Amino acid sequence: MGASGKLSKEQIIGIYAGLFAGRRDIYGTYDPATGKAWQVKEPVTGSVIWSHLKGEKPYGVYPLMKDRTRFVVADVDKEEPLIAREFVSAARHYGISAFVERSRKKGYHVWIWFEGQDGVPAMKARAVARFILQEIGEPETEVFPKQDSIQDNSASGNFINAPLFGPLVLKGRTAFVDETGSMSPYPDQWRFLMGIQRVSERQLDEVIELNELMPADKASQKVGGRHPESDRVPGPIGLPVCAQRMLSEGVVSNQRTSCFRLAVQLKKAGLPYDLAVVVLRAWAAKNRPENGARTITDREIQSQASDAYLKEYRSCGCEDPALARYCDSACLRHAKRPQTKTN
Repeated sequence: MGASGKLSKEQIIGIYAGLFAGRRDIYGTYDPATGKAWQVKEPVTGSVIWSHLKGEKPYGVYPLMKDRTRFVVADVDKEEPLIAREFVSAARHYGISAFVERSRKKGYHVWIWFEGQDGVPAMKARAVARFILQEIGEPETEVFPKQDSIQDNSASGNFINAPLFGPLVLKGRTAFVDETGSMSPYPDQWRFLMGIQRVSERQLDEVIELNELMPADKASQKVGGRHPESDRVPGPIGLPVCAQRMLSEGVVSNQRTSCFRLAVQLKKAGLPYDLAVVVLRAWAAKNRPENGARTITDREIQSQASDAYLKEYRSCGCEDPALARYCDSACLRHAKRPQTKTN
C-alpha cells in the first residue's frame, strides 16, 4: 500500500475514498489471474476499498455520475514514459495539475482531479483532456470517463481500475510515480495523495474558451455560470494581445518562429492563407533584426505560413520564448503561462 506512517485504517480509507470516487452503488473488479473483468452491483464501502488495498479483491471506479465526474484520466497504453511526461507538462502550461500512475500491466494513467463534491461536467473534463492529448500528438489515447453523459438510468459507463492494489504496488505497478525523474514510485504514496492539487471548473472554462473547444452550437451558452465571450480581450479579428503587439511593432529576433506563430493566429482568426501572407509581409517590413541579421524573406514567410495552415494548431505558443516579451497581463493566458527563468 506504500508507506502510511501513523495513519489509521480509517484515515487511509478516507483519503482513498475521497480521491477515487465515482458511482457509490456499483463498482468494477477483475480476476488477477485471468484478467477477466465484471461489474459488482453492490455499494462501495470501506471494506471494498480496504480489500483492494490489501490485494484481496481489485476495485474499479465508475467515474461518470450522470453528466459529472470528479476526475479524468488519460490511459497511456505505452511503456515509453515520454507521453505521460508530455501530458503533465502540457497540462501544467494551462495551470492544470496532473499526476502519473504506473498502470497494472502496461503504460501509465495520468490523473486530473476536480474541486467540488460533485466534480465538474464530464463534457468539459473530457474536452480539455482530449485537447491536451491532441496538442502532444496523441489524439487516439483513451480517456476516462469515456462518455460525456449517461442518459439511460440502467447504463453505467466504463470503470477504471483504481491504483494501489496490494501486491502490485510492491512491483512498482498501480503506484504513483515521479515523472520529473526516473519514473520511480513515490516512497510514501499516502503523503503524495494528501498533497494532490485539484482543478476548478473555472480553470477548465478558461482552457475551453481560449482554445474554442466548445461545439459551435454551445459557444454562445454560459460555461460555468458565465458567458464564454465575457472575459475575452477584444482585438483585431480576435487576435490575442501578444499577436496584436507583434503585428503592430514588428520583432527584433526569432523572426521565423514569430512568423509561424502569427500565421497560426491568423488562421484561427479566419483569414485565408493568401491574405495571411499579405499581413505577414506588412509585418516583416516593421521588423528590426538585431546584430545585423537580415529581415525574413518573402519565401520564408510563405514557408512558415504554409506550415501553419497545413495542420490544426490550437496552442497559442505561450510557452515559446520568442513570444514571452510580448505577453501581456491583460490576456487570460498570462496568469497560466509558466515563468521562464533566464540566466
